Amino acid sequence: MTAIRKDASGARWGYEKLVEVFGADLRSLALFRIVLALLVLVDLTNRATDFYAHYTDAGVLPRTVLLEEVLSRWAFSVNLMNGEPLFQAAVFAAAAAAALGMLVGYRTRLVTFIVWVLVLSIQWRNPLILNSGDVLLRMLLFWGMFLPLGAFWSVDRALKVAPPRLSMRFLSLATVALFLQIAFVYWFTAILKTDPAWRTDGTAIYYALGSDQFATRIGAYLYQFPDLLTVLTYATVALEAFGPFLLFFPFFTGPVRTGAVLAYMNLHFGIWLTMNVGLFSWTAALCMVCFLPTWFWDRAGKLYSALPERAHVARRVRLAAAHLAYAYLSPVRTRLSRMVNALQPPLVGLAERGGNGPGRHAMRVISSPETLAADPTQQGHAAPEGEPERGVAAGPKPTMLRSSLATNALAFFFLVYVFLWNLGGVVSFTTVPERIVPLGTFLGLEQYWAMFAPAPPKGDLWHVIPGNLRDGRQVNLLPVASGDFSPHELTWKKPPYVREIYKNEHWRKYFENLNNDQFANQRLYFGQYVCREWNARHTGSEQLMTFKIAYMWQPTHPGYRQSAPQETVLWEHHCF
Repeated sequence: MTAIRKDASGARWGYEKLVEVFGADLRSLALFRIVLALLVLVDLTNRATDFYAHYTDAGVLPRTVLLEEVLSRWAFSVNLMNGEPLFQAAVFAAAAAAALGMLVGYRTRLVTFIVWVLVLSIQWRNPLILNSGDVLLRMLLFWGMFLPLGAFWSVDRALKVAPPRLSMRFLSLATVALFLQIAFVYWFTAILKTDPAWRTDGTAIYYALGSDQFATRIGAYLYQFPDLLTVLTYATVALEAFGPFLLFFPFFTGPVRTGAVLAYMNLHFGIWLTMNVGLFSWTAALCMVCFLPTWFWDRAGKLYSALPERAHVARRVRLAAAHLAYAYLSPVRTRLSRMVNALQPPLVGLAERGGNGPGRHAMRVISSPETLAADPTQQGHAAPEGEPERGVAAGPKPTMLRSSLATNALAFFFLVYVFLWNLGGVVSFTTVPERIVPLGTFLGLEQYWAMFAPAPPKGDLWHVIPGNLRDGRQVNLLPVASGDFSPHELTWKKPPYVREIYKNEHWRKYFENLNNDQFANQRLYFGQYVCREWNARHTGSEQLMTFKIAYMWQPTHPGYRQSAPQETVLWEHHCF
């Protein structure tokens, strides 16, 4: 009997450790849901500023061109149904509405699925403007569909008539997949950074901040301190390569994981302060909240309890929320209960006899505001594990949510698929079976984390678009990409801040892809867009006749030395 007890105790300890290392706290998942929804709303807002140029048939990438020359035949996009501005606006509006539903946690799994579908659709509508931040966002949404993101701090939770006392811990193969997906970002980018600038010279950040198309003004200031840049280079590689192991550290997991989360957040906030890489910094930093352990929330709760006037403020908030719930949700719940009674009389009868069927909960109605304010359990809150809730007698052990077998099986399959896809980016042989490669495109699972890998750009690059008007004047047409169609003086000199000549990261990425021979055909369609939009706004002597797309490249050398800029002409275009 003693051996059996020891075996049971060891198995229990092993399970608890597994939950601690690979499980997520429901509060962390709720915060993760809110973060994702906010990131989607910000992303949609940014994209909407170039709505006409990037997403309609009158822009730089008509659907016919997209389907024939850019997009895989396995990619799916709702946006391809119609190229008119009104339809594209409707897709954006639907995505924003679903993101708002996700933000408040209403029908959470359904709206998360809708957000993922529409974000993927919008991304596939113009792949030429995507960066790693877009890939990360859609992958986080994908894994979010397998998780109980609405189990806490949500409308779904508040609408439950008799919410159970939940354990804050949740473990499934979906939490393992989400955690490993984030870890893959760092592990595989560290593997891909093979240049001596990262591995031995320690000059990678020196070159990265020396490239003005990325550096912010703060980054330009830090560029003056080469010793600091060397330290930051080695620290970045070390955190990318070894930091994920701290997220899964089996001893002192709470404080170690919390420290690792803060380290990664600081890394990305530092990148945001010094470099413009779109929403990638914010997405990568804020997604780390899903790792916040129960240890963090327990310490945060104790700190909150120590604050003065905490109880009075909390009670007033609960009372206000309870009044709203009582005033607006109680009538709805009463009507729904009557409908259930009419449709399912056997279940109702069971509930009235005190049975455990689903009708028992259907017969419950929301309590009065005062009761709700006094008893947080009526609002869907749960006390920490092992501690009875205030004013509530210690009852049975909190219920731990569990994923279905199908959900776990799917999460495991896609986790293996994503790992093999990433592995294929760092080895010379194919790892994903050929027959299921299209699945990665269809579901948006394609990923390649080559951020400044194998080496950062070792020089400055800026674009110049000189145009010739009918009256013989030469103008700079680059501002056309920003929606500015007024004549600008042409200059080939390097701007004080190269980054500021591009409207945003989407346009910078678009021009970067125009430089790539893989997308050489897209220069024609950009030329047609410029001619069409300019001449629609100018007549007579200000009509645009010809222009060319060119870029200037100025190599950077060690010791802050730079060579003379070199001009490369990508395209010459005739408007008539």
